[in-house]
Amino acid sequence: MELNEQDLNEQLLQSAIEYAKKAGQYIREHELNMGHIEQKKNASDLVTDVDKGSEALIKRIIEQEYEDHWILSEEDTGRSNSYEALLSKGSGYGWIIDPIDGTTNFIHGIPHYAVSIGVVKDWKPIIGVVYNPLTDELFYASLNLGAFRNGSPLRVGNEQTVDDALLATGFQATDWKRGSQLVQEIDRFTGSCRNVRLIGAASLDLCWIAMGRLTGFWHGGLHPWDTAAGVLILSEAGGAVTTRNGTPYQLHHDTLVASNGKVHNELLELLRKE
Repeated sequence: MELNEQDLNEQLLQSAIEYAKKAGQYIREHELNMGHIEQKKNASDLVTDVDKGSEALIKRIIEQEYEDHWILSEEDTGRSNSYEALLSKGSGYGWIIDPIDGTTNFIHGIPHYAVSIGVVKDWKPIIGVVYNPLTDELFYASLNLGAFRNGSPLRVGNEQTVDDALLATGFQATDWKRGSQLVQEIDRFTGSCRNVRLIGAASLDLCWIAMGRLTGFWHGGLHPWDTAAGVLILSEAGGAVTTRNGTPYQLHHDTLVASNGKVHNELLELLRKE
């Protein structure tokens, strides 16, 4: 019997949670033997054999259980010509995977990395799961049904101004250089907010806004696998996610501004200043 949309979404959520936890277990089993470390764009853009193994594990299960769904994954599809084909497809159910978001943290033993799995329908996020295997924090959301951390509902923080905000950002690979645009942007916030963190995993940064640990986040050079799960979790927790010009964020956009909603306009204004 074919499932109705509500039941299908619940099934997809439980599947995504199961896959993220299986990948997390795989990562923990290999964290001390991560194999070959490969440099992609530069010395800060890395991939390990564990990234590839985690991705292969998730893809294999999806292909077995949801054979009519497409898959966009960072280390495979995201580095091939088929990425553009998927971006233009725009229909049906798809899975967007980052097998380890925060690979550099993973390599250096910093416990801020996660498995990120987003499920979309016609490129609109409907399921988001972000799992940190080291802290065992599981963040998840289903469209219009709220966001949760280990079963407890999530709600953004109550900071009303950027003065009181703890913000986060990160370098895109192409901007890791002297005279970086990001360094200039951070300078605009220096002394004007509580502080700025560069923690190194966009999916978790979005979840941290959803639970009130952070107030806002901005980043350039992002891809769908960085954001597909986290933006839904944050939105369902009451947060705001836009582009830099304030238009609603969509997965094909490469820049993102996220916040608890209350400081969003002020955050945008500060980012626009020259």
